[in-house]
Amino acid sequence: MTICGACRGRPGPPGRLRAGIRVRIEFENFQLDTEQKQVSGPDGPVILRPQTFAVLCHLIEQAPAVVSRDQLLDAVWGHQATSVSSVAQTIKELRQALGDSSSEPRLIATRRRLGYQFIASVRAVSDDGEASDEHDTAAVIAPPVSELPADRLSRYWPWPAAAAALVTLLVVALWWIQTPSPVGDRGQLPTLAVAGMVNSSEDPELNWIGPALETYLGHALVELGGFRVLAVDSAAAASESGMEGIDYLVEGRYLSAGVDGSRLLASLRRPGSNEILTSLESGRSDWDIASISIDMANAIRDRLGFAPPPEADDAAIRARLPRRPASQQAYFAAVQALERFDTAAALESLDRAREHEPDNPRLDLLSALAHERRGDLATARKFSERAMAATRLWPRRDRLDIEATAAMLAFDWQRAADRLQALTQFFPDPGSSRRLVRALSQSGRFDAATEALQSLRLKQPEDPRLALLDAELAALQKQHDQQLEAAREAAELATNQSTPALLATAQLSQSEALIELGEWSAARERLARLTAGDSDLSDSDHARALLQLARLEFLQGDLEPALQTVDLAEQLFEAIPHPVGLAESALLRGSIHERAGRLNDSIGALAQALTRFETVADPRRVARAHVQFGNTLMRANRPDEAIDHLHQAARSFRSLGDRQGEGAALINHATLLARSGRLPDAEPIFQRALEAFEDAGDLRGQAMALGNLAAIAGDRRDMTRSIELAEESLGIFEMLGARTDIARVSYNLALIHRRQGELLSAERRIRQAGEAFAEQGAVLMQMRALTTLGAILVGMGRFEELEAVMQTIETLDIEDPAETAVAHIVRGEHALIEGDPEGARNEFQRAHDLMTGINAENHMLVTEMHLARADLAHGQAVAAEQTARRLAFAFGEIRMVNRQIDTLLLLAEALIEQDRHDDAAGVLGQADELLVGSPDAEQTLRLGLLRSRVAPPELARERLAWVEETASRQGFLPLMQRARGLLTKVD
Repeated sequence: MTICGACRGRPGPPGRLRAGIRVRIEFENFQLDTEQKQVSGPDGPVILRPQTFAVLCHLIEQAPAVVSRDQLLDAVWGHQATSVSSVAQTIKELRQALGDSSSEPRLIATRRRLGYQFIASVRAVSDDGEASDEHDTAAVIAPPVSELPADRLSRYWPWPAAAAALVTLLVVALWWIQTPSPVGDRGQLPTLAVAGMVNSSEDPELNWIGPALETYLGHALVELGGFRVLAVDSAAAASESGMEGIDYLVEGRYLSAGVDGSRLLASLRRPGSNEILTSLESGRSDWDIASISIDMANAIRDRLGFAPPPEADDAAIRARLPRRPASQQAYFAAVQALERFDTAAALESLDRAREHEPDNPRLDLLSALAHERRGDLATARKFSERAMAATRLWPRRDRLDIEATAAMLAFDWQRAADRLQALTQFFPDPGSSRRLVRALSQSGRFDAATEALQSLRLKQPEDPRLALLDAELAALQKQHDQQLEAAREAAELATNQSTPALLATAQLSQSEALIELGEWSAARERLARLTAGDSDLSDSDHARALLQLARLEFLQGDLEPALQTVDLAEQLFEAIPHPVGLAESALLRGSIHERAGRLNDSIGALAQALTRFETVADPRRVARAHVQFGNTLMRANRPDEAIDHLHQAARSFRSLGDRQGEGAALINHATLLARSGRLPDAEPIFQRALEAFEDAGDLRGQAMALGNLAAIAGDRRDMTRSIELAEESLGIFEMLGARTDIARVSYNLALIHRRQGELLSAERRIRQAGEAFAEQGAVLMQMRALTTLGAILVGMGRFEELEAVMQTIETLDIEDPAETAVAHIVRGEHALIEGDPEGARNEFQRAHDLMTGINAENHMLVTEMHLARADLAHGQAVAAEQTARRLAFAFGEIRMVNRQIDTLLLLAEALIEQDRHDDAAGVLGQADELLVGSPDAEQTLRLGLLRSRVAPPELARERLAWVEETASRQGFLPLMQRARGLLTKVD
């Protein structure tokens, strides 16, 4: 339970180093100036947040004492409603800014279980810039002067005494100047809790009054009494554990008293006791929340016998609300509507409030929040700017929530979190605390957000809004199983409380988590219900549901339906208007066009998405658009532009401190290189992505990077390393319960088993992966698994089963040209083995045409190799030789070793058919050398067959016998039969 420390003063440099008198001190190579509120180093000013600067000042003034985290919270934050993790984060920022290290500290040391200690020497600096005295903050490790030998004592005296005297004089002077004169006898201020106000009027139209009074009575008690105050619900008020650290509990009920007007009856008691210490009554003819809160707070303060604090000003309370009671009622109705995510009702209530006060900045602020919730950022920013302009002369404390909203609308989540932290130190009302959790989450301060959210959930366990925040926080951390659990809880709570808008948001979060977890059938079922004609979703929620459905259709390979659904979503977003939704729609449209091979359409859609995101000015979304643009440009054979976009994305994420986003940009960059066959170039980038994901604590990202590194190791035939990485990746995915990802890793392991000649293991794993993809509706990945299974069955000579697999592939109706081309290659391989070179050429030509259509340059080289194989089978050995020579060089240039080996084997066979055995033997030697570093079971068997054809009979028989035995054991039956046939000819 977090209490408010408003009575301790505003945040800023505490104690002796507060602004008000200029103090300049030096430590190491830095100079701190309290008047300028800055630290300068060898390279100029060091940029510090106000709270970071305040922490530094407090550590220095307390040195050499160890300062606990609670003491820092109390002195700098005022024990606001976040947690001690705010201290750890700020210490980390401070160390980074000053070039210090937690493992080898020069300035700030961590004392385990105790706190932090400033350990550098500190020197006061006079106006002429000379150091006048020194205070060694590490004195705790030096021996006392009384224990020093006499010959050394002379070196310490009189300078230590003089320095101590100067420091003491400085400290006393600063303390005397900074300490305010007492006003009245403040004594030891108690901590008060305001419990839920009860509506005793039996009029549901008055339900808005309770939350309004709880919030503003809390603010009034802080500002007019100087107390520490927090809000608790009825369950916490009835629990002894929920009242720890609370001195008094304020409870109340309000009623409408007919001709006597309205009344508020409040009681003051100690927690755990039913004895009423005092009861208070406030009666007014209308419900003016500001006046009632002020009157009640003054009465409680007077009854407890405390004088008002020097800065007490009831005008600050009045300024936070509309002036007229009728406008206040409409204002609070809008607040409640926003809290249940009913944006339309909120805007309607705000229109009523503006009938009497059209220029009220508080109404402008609430309007900004409502339009932001609706997705209309342009209008939200307009209202935010109006509120900022109208309050320019207000005290900063009264502008904190307005500044926080402006920062959130500018996607400056760090600044928003700072403002909200400062705001909640005065009185942590639930609305501000929820916004703080969101700002901390979006700024990447996940630990602080988690602790703050846990604190709130302990006080309000039945609040669906907190469960939704939990889901949002989990989604940002890619913990989608936790997101699903939290979203389900939010949906249950929203159903119990009959809040349909909250329920819709919870259901959308559930479907999002299901998509990410690969449970696509369940997600599609849910989205079908949400987008049905009888759904009562708001336009914004309906559009979001349609966009999710379109993304799911895209993932499942239903490209044209996905495109139609995107169009429907975009129409709704345009009517709102919802610029982020419009940009997301364009981004998804670009993905659909790319998958369908319509690269020009895709590039146009992505350019539109990028422009829209830049207009919205969300740097993270802009960076994400750059990633996708880079992917598409690479497929369009525009690699330089693609790399530019991906580099820009990685730089943007890095500048935002978003290592997770940077990892995503890097892994996409590396994937593009890998798909184009540039595996050696891709490997170090995958390694950098892995490091970024490790820094971000993103387990799924780490597993993805490991899986890709395993695939690359397998491709260069480092099978031990490949299996080791794949198993590590699989273990993480199994821990996360990510079924689609588990299937992908199983697929990659199948490829490794195939290269090792373990065909039955490869078949088993690939069938498991295919079934898992089918269950999850991952149609594209299912097709990829089936084509790989088809290739394995061709290699095993199991053609009846192959035909069943190919028929299944045809029923999938996938429009992806690359995957369709692979299916044609499998059929061509089958035709070659069956002795049908014309049928093989037709299949290979179809594959080549598909790859040409999407400008997949490296894959076009592969299909050319297969066409050359068909030429050789047709007896066109010279043409096959020429193509093979060109392709062997090309594959060597782009370092596609496995394909280079294939073309060398093809070249050798073409030379053998021309009876150029010596040339063929030289080519086979090159292939053998490559196989040493990149072993492959099937290629090794094919090499043995070809070597037998250029070897003397005795050696040929040995090689063919080995091929026959090995192929039989591994399951390569066509190669076994071919070896037997050649043995017959040799004999």
